[in-house]
Amino acid sequence: MILHVTGILSGRPVGAGDNTDGIRLYRGAGLIPDTADQRSDWKNGVVVHFTRGAPGPDPIPSAALQVLKVAALGRSERWSLTRLGWTYALLTGAVTGVAAWALSADGAARPLILLPILAPLADRDFARFFVSTYSEPAGLLAVAGLLSGTAILAVSRPAQRVERVLGLVLTGGGGLLAVTTKNAYGPLLPLAAAVCAASGRITGPAVAAVILGAAVGPVVKAQRWQSRVYHGVNAHNLIFTMLFPELGPGAVVALGLPPEAAAYSGHGSSDEEGVPVDPDAIPGWQALIGDDPGRARNAAYRYLTRHPAALARAVGVAMQATQGREIDYLRDDPLPAGADIPKKVTPTGSMGHDGDALRAWLDGMPAPWYPSLLAALGIAIGSASLLGRSQGDPVHVLIRVAGVGAVGAVGVAALAVVGDGYYEIAKHVWLSAYLLDVTGTALLGAAAAAVVSGAWRIPLSEGPGAIRSRRAVAATSRTRPRLPGVRTPPPRPSVL
Repeated sequence: MILHVTGILSGRPVGAGDNTDGIRLYRGAGLIPDTADQRSDWKNGVVVHFTRGAPGPDPIPSAALQVLKVAALGRSERWSLTRLGWTYALLTGAVTGVAAWALSADGAARPLILLPILAPLADRDFARFFVSTYSEPAGLLAVAGLLSGTAILAVSRPAQRVERVLGLVLTGGGGLLAVTTKNAYGPLLPLAAAVCAASGRITGPAVAAVILGAAVGPVVKAQRWQSRVYHGVNAHNLIFTMLFPELGPGAVVALGLPPEAAAYSGHGSSDEEGVPVDPDAIPGWQALIGDDPGRARNAAYRYLTRHPAALARAVGVAMQATQGREIDYLRDDPLPAGADIPKKVTPTGSMGHDGDALRAWLDGMPAPWYPSLLAALGIAIGSASLLGRSQGDPVHVLIRVAGVGAVGAVGVAALAVVGDGYYEIAKHVWLSAYLLDVTGTALLGAAAAAVVSGAWRIPLSEGPGAIRSRRAVAATSRTRPRLPGVRTPPPRPSVL
């Protein structure tokens, strides 16, 4: 399916154009874009063709880099990004195959439970990122594993040890892969640990402890890299694109900036042409952010904690932005080898570089409330499923998957806004959009399963009178007195 949706099989691939993030990965694999200037960013298309060179310095610490290195193995001078698409397609197929096998132990139809997890991958808005130089596709693979493992754990019984071990491996491994792909996917790790811990007295909690411990080193390393390379940028975006627009001029003064800095509220770390903002042009910027980005960020967090309503609005904006999962400023058409195309940024509201453009983009959405409502519904129904004991029932399993998906969607969206404000918000909540699609599809699947299950329990050919009559006969047979010397056969069980 992934190979078909991305056009790899037809030889006409679609992908996601580079917004300057790509070099953080491909230089670590020794890949050089096959363009006139040997760059891939903002080329108004996807640079698919690469040549080989020596690995560059200081790549981003990410599990996605390891996947790219595997896909780049070989000695040929030229390399195509479609090989990365093949790699992710095979890895996703392997996860699906393992999950389907484990689920089939409870019945040949049980693998159908995976459909809500797989169906959104048929959407090109998600699948095209498998042909890109971003970390996002590794996160997508991780979430597919986490949700598939959740389904296995909800279906399997304690006696099915092999199946439960596979469920724990997929769930825990998915959470660990997510957080080591990007620290922005951090909420998925405790979510996976919680699912594992609730799935057994010894093994489940042990797996939860293992993945939490294994994540410490990679997370710390990635956070140090992020602080070294983007600390000032992230602090600026948090303060100027989210905090000031949500809380007004009072927040400007409260953080120690002169009132004149309020004129820059809503402006991200770069303008619509991709040019970084001049720090000297913003009054007080150097003293607040430039000298100590960490102190500025902590001051912003303290101010937000005193205004929880503003934080809730910000998370609502992030959830609303999941409707922009097409990320329209990242082109999807491939460029020919050796292309000589100058850098060209096509700004849109979803980039979040300008507060007015962002608000106009958000206001143009037909149902801005839908993502938050769906997430709330998924969390509420999923939480209620924890009270039930119908292990293996398809309705129960799908509701559990929907609940986990909804919690993950909200967690990733919330961390996106407190990490980088509204800057590039559509891209930062892209994985939340996938999780919400899984939530919605799983809830629909649960409703359909409930209807089918109810139809099987009550044959359509029998009306209420026939059912009452059969109940009366069954009751009579249970209370009929026994005659001496005559064995009374046991009553036939009722289908109800």
